Amino acid sequence: MAGLRWVSLDRMRRAASGALLSAVLSALPALATLPAAAQGQPPAAQGGGGALTPPPVVDPKKVETTPVAPAARTFAPQEVTLSPVPVLTLAGSATWEEAFEKLVASVKQADAELKRLGLARAGDTFIVYTSSDDLSFEYEIQVPFSGTTIQKPGDGMKLGGSHAGKVLKFTHTGSFSDMDNTYEQIANYLDEKNVEQNDMYIEQYRTDIVTGSPEALTIDILVPVP
Repeated sequence: MAGLRWVSLDRMRRAASGALLSAVLSALPALATLPAAAQGQPPAAQGGGGALTPPPVVDPKKVETTPVAPAARTFAPQEVTLSPVPVLTLAGSATWEEAFEKLVASVKQADAELKRLGLARAGDTFIVYTSSDDLSFEYEIQVPFSGTTIQKPGDGMKLGGSHAGKVLKFTHTGSFSDMDNTYEQIANYLDEKNVEQNDMYIEQYRTDIVTGSPEALTIDILVPVP
């Protein structure tokens, strides 16, 4: 039915176009006999040398506007107090070029050890940055868990507790590579507010670092304060 409807409409359009063309052609001889004014042509200039006066140019009134400044984006942290939770820890080091891949590999290693111990992962992964320079950094993976075990972790891993105490919580949303911008804003904030801290930063990955994309992460950056 839709095809037949389209064909019918198309035929109606072509028939109407043909009728309109025929009407225009038949009216051409009559149009040729009409005066110039009736044909829409301007009348010929009359003698006498009278010059046409152009209409006056009106200068529009200027409207003064005041630009509105965009609302300033606030970069203020939340002050929270952390309670310790049981974690499996694994220390390591990496260069900044291999940072994300090395962190993911460490978390996978810790996850495998939790399974071997009969423990279940329970919560967001913490990454504690203990020291750093322009080329590399040292870190400690902390994976929260639930359950009990009488076995000891292997491969240098330990059972312990996560950081406890007061922290300033900033949030980064975006790619792993863009975190430098967030840390720069954090440093500027701490300097502006004269906040004393011990250069230790804790990242709590709200997005699973193992399964998530490095281009789309949500990470809470926790800055311990006195």
